[in-house]
Amino acid sequence: MKDKDTEISIKYKKEGYNFEIIVYLKKAFEYKEGKIKDIREVLAVEEIFKDSKKGERASTESLKKAFGTTDILEVAKEILENSEIPLPTEYKRELIEEKKKQIIEYIRRIAYDSKNNMPLTYERAKELFEMVKYNVDINKPVEKQAEEVLKEIRKKYPLKIEYKNIKLIVYPNKFKIIGIIKNKYKIIKENWGENYEAILEIPIGLLSEFYSDIGKLCGDDCIVEEIKK
Repeated sequence: MKDKDTEISIKYKKEGYNFEIIVYLKKAFEYKEGKIKDIREVLAVEEIFKDSKKGERASTESLKKAFGTTDILEVAKEILENSEIPLPTEYKRELIEEKKKQIIEYIRRIAYDSKNNMPLTYERAKELFEMVKYNVDINKPVEKQAEEVLKEIRKKYPLKIEYKNIKLIVYPNKFKIIGIIKNKYKIIKENWGENYEAILEIPIGLLSEFYSDIGKLCGDDCIVEEIKK
């Protein structure tokens, strides 16, 4: 496959103008997944082009008309967030295989075999995954796909998953992390007010990871409480 830092061009059309940005392939994909926050880490060249092959930069006039700004980073964000990343076939296959392993590992961590009440081994989780013939989507979060796979597996084989309900309160200065939380964990109830309050349903096998995520994302600007059943 190509090197992980292969530079690729992402094309974007708006208001009749053509634009291009040059990004690092792997980092662009990680930005889409929310793993990278700073667009500057993704850009191989900090410039907006009209035609990158010819080295033609987009004009100030076209940027203002299409985006309302000439700020390169703001324009690059919009282009990347609203564009498909052109992936080389071999690289796409490797991404699918990598995400498949992550889905299987996720299932292994949260599910129990109802027949013997034992945790799943990785190999057993893989067998069950293969049984339902699931098509992995490289653009969809692992957690969402694992839920879909588990739903199909449980139609054919008895698996048990135990959950804890967690109350989460997020202060306004950390509202930006809410999308990240929603993307990874199941929200069963939420309320927007002076603070953001939500009830999450977390598999017991993922509790330590959840607390770690909250610690990294929030610091002291969130309150987490386990709800007693």
